[in-house]
Amino acid sequence: MAQNPQKKKRSWIWILLFILLNVGILLWTGISEMNRKNSGAADLEDVEIRWIFFVLAFLCFLVILFSEAGKYYSLIRQLTGKKDWGTSLKLTIYGRYYDNITPSGSGGQPFQILYLKRHGMSDGASLAIPVYAFLLLQIGFALPALFVFVFLGGLFTVPALKVTAYIGLACFSLVPLLVILSAAFPKAMGKIVMAVLRGLAAIRLIKDPETKGARVLQQLQEYSDAINYINRHRRLTLEMFLLSVLYHLGRTSLPFFILRAFGGNVSWAVVMVSMFFIHSAIAIIPTPGGAGAAEASFYLVFAELPDSGLVFWAMLVWRFLSDYIFILSGIALTAFEYAQEKMKARRMARRKKR
Repeated sequence: MAQNPQKKKRSWIWILLFILLNVGILLWTGISEMNRKNSGAADLEDVEIRWIFFVLAFLCFLVILFSEAGKYYSLIRQLTGKKDWGTSLKLTIYGRYYDNITPSGSGGQPFQILYLKRHGMSDGASLAIPVYAFLLLQIGFALPALFVFVFLGGLFTVPALKVTAYIGLACFSLVPLLVILSAAFPKAMGKIVMAVLRGLAAIRLIKDPETKGARVLQQLQEYSDAINYINRHRRLTLEMFLLSVLYHLGRTSLPFFILRAFGGNVSWAVVMVSMFFIHSAIAIIPTPGGAGAAEASFYLVFAELPDSGLVFWAMLVWRFLSDYIFILSGIALTAFEYAQEKMKARRMARRKKR
């Protein structure tokens, strides 16, 4: 089916605006870095790079990668009896890849479901694995973030981002909260969801509330099924939760090692707390992977810290290890699997000719 020319035009306009936004933010951070006293891109040659911290940063990246992949490994083993690290790592890479190239990070889970179905997994398992992993990922962030905000919030000193982070955490927690409530009170939550959507339609904020309501209720039902699965497998749930917490601790600790590598003398606790605020604040930004907002927030927060080193260069390395490496890996993995399928199809075609 041909794409509507008007929609295609709008799509290209948004892509162009997205690129210009990122270029603008990189220019702003670069110029700001050059103007900082005792640091900056211009002084890169004067700073002693601590290579050991780059090694530690890469090890932290591996913790992020394998803690997420470990959840898929445990779920696949539980549901199919197979021990499959290969598929687990591919699910992690594809999930992060599509999260980073789709608005609001919404593409990873649907592709993972499709990928598992294409590779012979049952419909139930294909749906349960990404949904269950995503739900625990949300909870594994929301609870530690709430703890940090309540007990360690004093370590974060950017008031504007604090407010945004509170709003972002509330939005981030909405899905787990709705899922838990819909599992406990399915009929009441169904009526509430439909009433809200009809109200939004009445003030012309959305169209076709019945269709949208059916989709929302279906998604809530899928998540509710995951909650019921959780209740039956509590040991697995605890394992998944701890892996999710480890994943988020890895992501919030990664900048510490990178800032130290670029000459910074910063506290791990301050960096970790700051990253929980940053991740929460950019959760409400609809750009793919929080692009633009992530860079700006990172620079705004850490450039204000005393003796934070070369923040601009640290920001670039942080974005690469936390997100862009998954985009490159996703492209490479897609190309590799496509080539594999083509070679397999050719071999089968040659066999049929014999």
